[in-house]
Amino acid sequence: MNTTVYLIRHSEVTPLANVKIISCKEGKQESNEKAFLSVSGEKRAEELSKKDELKNLDAVYSSNYVRALSTAKYLALENNTVINVDDRLNERKIGDMGALEAKEFERLQKKDFDFKLSGGESLNQTKKRMIEAMKNILMFETGNRIAIVSHATALTTLLSTWCELGYNYDEDIILSYNEKTIIDGAWTAPQVIKVIFEGTNVLDIEYLDNI
Repeated sequence: MNTTVYLIRHSEVTPLANVKIISCKEGKQESNEKAFLSVSGEKRAEELSKKDELKNLDAVYSSNYVRALSTAKYLALENNTVINVDDRLNERKIGDMGALEAKEFERLQKKDFDFKLSGGESLNQTKKRMIEAMKNILMFETGNRIAIVSHATALTTLLSTWCELGYNYDEDIILSYNEKTIIDGAWTAPQVIKVIFEGTNVLDIEYLDNI
């Protein structure tokens, strides 16, 4: 009995440049977890939930980040179900950047899946918890149609379990499956990857570019 899983990157987030900072008590990690959808992001998330491909879902899972939950809520409402929150689906924790620039940090992590900062996670650590979450979900949802709302880096690590890993000219990660390009560098917001499982074995992976 096959299980259909829609891996969904959350919708568009409000740029920090447009957010008025009221308090500086929260750290970068807390601020990242609480980043919310933009007005257009809310609209895109609602439109996504009404797509025929995402109708008749049996379950919706989400990370506990605000932007993921805000995306998942429309899918849950449209399919008359609840959101199952699992913090193993959270985005990779960055940690203490110090003087390191964001682009250099990203480059180092993409080239070395074991690289991490103090207080942060490596891509392999993120991948491990994502795989654990996926296995648990598949055990409970065998034969069902489910949506999992998560984040670009976290989903990239999960997909690298089954996809061929490469890099483009900008040193961004390319993931391909059966000679089909699934991810080439940046993700859109939102973005949907369809994965068909038989048990825990992958039968097919497809990037849904028309959704």
